[in-house]
Amino acid sequence: MSLTPKTATAVGIGGLAGAGARWGLVEVLPATDIWPWGVLAVNLFGCLVLGYVAAAAWSARSQLPMSLGLGTGFCGSLTTFSALTVDVAQMARDGSWGYAAGYLSVSVAGGMALALIGAALRTNQPKEAQ
Repeated sequence: MSLTPKTATAVGIGGLAGAGARWGLVEVLPATDIWPWGVLAVNLFGCLVLGYVAAAAWSARSQLPMSLGLGTGFCGSLTTFSALTVDVAQMARDGSWGYAAGYLSVSVAGGMALALIGAALRTNQPKEAQ
């Protein structure tokens, strides 16, 4: 696959939108002493969207620039594995092992479940809506 200007533009616009959405959600849902709610929300929402986009990309009518713009661009800049890692490490460092394990478990299991739900939502759409 070669990178075309159309694809690069779609990824760039998606990335800009995803970064803006992450900033907004993290501001609206700030971290508490227990959970970093904003980071959890963006990661879980990103998994849902990426599941949907991946299922769309697998279909015969998939539009590559749009799939890459939403998947790589939007979801890639919306979600943040690095913040998840830092949050878990800080919880563990502070002796909150239960919170760290719970947060990591909810993030991973919830992310997988939401990705599957996103894929199912796309797969189960009527043909005319796809």
